[in-house]
Amino acid sequence: MEEGYISGGEIKLHYMAAGPEDGEPVLLLHGFPQFSYEWRYQLKALGEAGYRAVAPDLRGYNLSDRPESIENYRMQKMVGDIASIFKFFNWQKANLVVHDWGGAIGWIFVTYYSQLVKSFVALDIAHPAAFRIAQQEDITQLQKSWYIWLFQTPEVPERFFGGAHIDRLINWAFSNGKNQLVLDEEAIATYREMLSKPGQLTAAINYYRANSTPENLLSDGPVTLNPVSVPTLLIYGTEDFGFSQRAWDETAKCCSGPYRSVALPGIGHWSPEEAPEETTRLILEHIRREF
Repeated sequence: MEEGYISGGEIKLHYMAAGPEDGEPVLLLHGFPQFSYEWRYQLKALGEAGYRAVAPDLRGYNLSDRPESIENYRMQKMVGDIASIFKFFNWQKANLVVHDWGGAIGWIFVTYYSQLVKSFVALDIAHPAAFRIAQQEDITQLQKSWYIWLFQTPEVPERFFGGAHIDRLINWAFSNGKNQLVLDEEAIATYREMLSKPGQLTAAINYYRANSTPENLLSDGPVTLNPVSVPTLLIYGTEDFGFSQRAWDETAKCCSGPYRSVALPGIGHWSPEEAPEETTRLILEHIRREF
């Protein structure tokens, strides 16, 4: 596994990578509350398959720059970060694999930069327009989104989840419906260490404060985005705590190009780590296809 820093954009981003430098690029964007470590299984497998796999720490996370103000975590800035990655590596096209908040960024990126994306894989993240519809019309989705409202409050989530209470976040985020942790001890320890860095928890929560306000989520108007034309694979766990089936079903309506969805029975919100072998198999199958 290699690591380095991406410069030339608005901020400096740390990344992990695997595979030959001249291999077909695969860019992997992590979710909340994780970092590039989330993709350890996929990086190894993609590199061994001959791809050039790169997983950055998104802005605010781990070893990447961590701007302080909420405004620095608005979606347009994060999409700009992804464009700067393509420019830094001089990629004309790449496969894009995304999870959770990395997926929220990915859906927007693939809409506006479709010419740069060969194929798209979204894990455990619905299309923004599908999520808006589910929020407004499906009570199950509204109930599942309770934590988004908590994260809007200043200082409260940091006091409840931060510092000596970081295990509250770990136990809430990475537990299944039976209050059992779905990740191994090494992964839990790694995320605990990262989330305990000064300012880290606030930076992660600022993604919600900047982009998932009640005004945005409950607006009467639809999310106006052009349909995704890039070949798309959606992978989600049937036990996902954050999304209802309505959100997954509506996502299909937001894609005009080749589209497929795969539900992983018994898996929650962390497919790349809960079901690494099946997730990796599906990713490789998708990016190898000729559309």
